Amino acid sequence: MKKIVVTVALFCSVSISINAQTSKFFVNKATTANSNCDCKTVTSIKVTIPIPANVTSFDSYLLYVNLSSLDVPASIGFEKKEIASKLAGKKEYTAYLLKEDGSSDFYFDDVFLSKKDLCGTPRMWRMTEMTMEAGSAGYKIIGHHYEDTWNEYYKRWDNKEIEDWDEGVVYGEAEPISIKQAPLSDGFYDENEFIFVKAANTDSASYSISSEVEAKGQLAIEDNSQDFKTTISYAYFQNQNNSFEELKNTVLNALSAKYQVGPVHNFYELQNMQLTAKKEIAGKSSTFSTVTINGVSYETASYAQNKTKESSSYNPSDIGGFYATYYLAKVGKYDVIVVSFTNNIDPTDSNIKKIDEINSKWLNATTYK
Repeated sequence: MKKIVVTVALFCSVSISINAQTSKFFVNKATTANSNCDCKTVTSIKVTIPIPANVTSFDSYLLYVNLSSLDVPASIGFEKKEIASKLAGKKEYTAYLLKEDGSSDFYFDDVFLSKKDLCGTPRMWRMTEMTMEAGSAGYKIIGHHYEDTWNEYYKRWDNKEIEDWDEGVVYGEAEPISIKQAPLSDGFYDENEFIFVKAANTDSASYSISSEVEAKGQLAIEDNSQDFKTTISYAYFQNQNNSFEELKNTVLNALSAKYQVGPVHNFYELQNMQLTAKKEIAGKSSTFSTVTINGVSYETASYAQNKTKESSSYNPSDIGGFYATYYLAKVGKYDVIVVSFTNNIDPTDSNIKKIDEINSKWLNATTYK
């Protein structure tokens, strides 16, 4: 099915023609419209969007929701035949932004909207609330033109007919619904809810979650409580080709500028490492020692480097000093690695002490399922 999702980008320039009805949101099992809800209690959000009487005059029709946290809307698209079978004769269309089972009727291209979009992503970006508005838009084909496109299979240029669309007409927009986000001090998980971090003071921090090809899951915290930024990244592995001891050796190789294999994405920060600029730190070592934090036994190693001048005469520039600390642990069936990295600093004793305190704060706030 051909989608007209690309035309969504034109919403800000469409000629707006809003009918008398407006879109309405219903939270959980409410029978009256809502203008706000809370991520702590929301289980479902339903929206009713007005459908114009002339809906069959359009060649494509889009039901959409705009989220203040994202650049693109989520939508449900209907082509000509679907307009006739699913929208014709309706005064409004009811769809779920969020169902009780976590699914949604709305999608971003081929990825469906989820509760993470409503209550996860905004929170990661330190938004205290996210607003959302709904509406619909109809589009008509106003002509065609031809473009030469390369056919890779036949190794030739084909002259392809392309449809030209108008800018669309919008219906049913109304006041948005506001979704209150949970504070970071309530704690946050990685994508698979194996790592949980709950700190009393999160005023100068943000977090992000992602999935990596080489890791089971990952969570990263950005701490800006000092004049510099410290990033603390978590990853964990199961049934890897590398045993725990081999993972330790991979870290040691990274700290000694040797060729890296294995979970390289955890060590790319050391690409500017120059052993001649390495700074020896009293009481610390680039070999592993053991430390227990919040009941978890970690193998830990650190590396600091002074600011250096790049040797290339073509681009003589300062490479900022940095300080990195690695924490490895066996937690149940997983090998856990936590990487603290602070770039563009002078690794003075004072700065290193501050970074160690940051690391201690977040690891003491960390538990594993």
